[in-house]
Amino acid sequence: MPPFDSYLTRRQTKLTILKGGRDIIEAAVQDSEATITAERDSLVRAFETVEASLRAENWFFETVRKKLEETAPLSEFPTIMGSNGHDYLLHFTQFLFFLKALDCTDAQQISNFIESHNDKIEQQINDPGFLKSVKEFKKAIVRPERKAKVLDTIREFNMPIFAIYEYGHLLIDDMSPKTTEKLIEDLRFGKLLERRVDERITADQKRVLIASNGFLEDTYRISLLTQRRLIAQSLAQSEFNAAHQPKP
Repeated sequence: MPPFDSYLTRRQTKLTILKGGRDIIEAAVQDSEATITAERDSLVRAFETVEASLRAENWFFETVRKKLEETAPLSEFPTIMGSNGHDYLLHFTQFLFFLKALDCTDAQQISNFIESHNDKIEQQINDPGFLKSVKEFKKAIVRPERKAKVLDTIREFNMPIFAIYEYGHLLIDDMSPKTTEKLIEDLRFGKLLERRVDERITADQKRVLIASNGFLEDTYRISLLTQRRLIAQSLAQSEFNAAHQPKP
């Protein structure tokens, strides 16, 4: 597919390239033909990389939408189908994916992650130029008592599982906790997330535990592999061979 085909909007793209202009021509004449060719090739590679990223990302969204439609019409998923729904879905999926990809799955690793999260929030709210709600971000700091509950849950299920409001606080840089809550509602309704019950904490009504069934992470993983394949296909054989040369 040519880089300028508008496959996302399904409308034919009309791209006009204007040629001419004395300054442009004179500048081009001053460069060697080899330099011009190299720059042109670099520009083409850049466009092909962007196209590969967009195509793979679009495939991810299309696949998730098709899965949701098995449950209900897409109009029944207001957060996902909203104006920023793609961004929200991507941020949430990346959070799930990278926990697994970086092997941040046991209690000790999650403990380290939470401490890193807290440090980041503290730095942000102490920055004089911070423009978001300090009060809201302070709530996102995971205090020792809450952290202990989170780690206890992870030990019980032997995997990273969080309560709805905990996802909201851990993802506060990407979207508001309220948006995360609404997104989780959509994904639960679409059967991509499911509730888990820990009988030991049933008295704590605030801790509604939510886990992924793996569909989002697997679909995102395939989209990344697709992106990698598309980029590799755009390389010349010499570039491909050079990329696979063992480092000295």
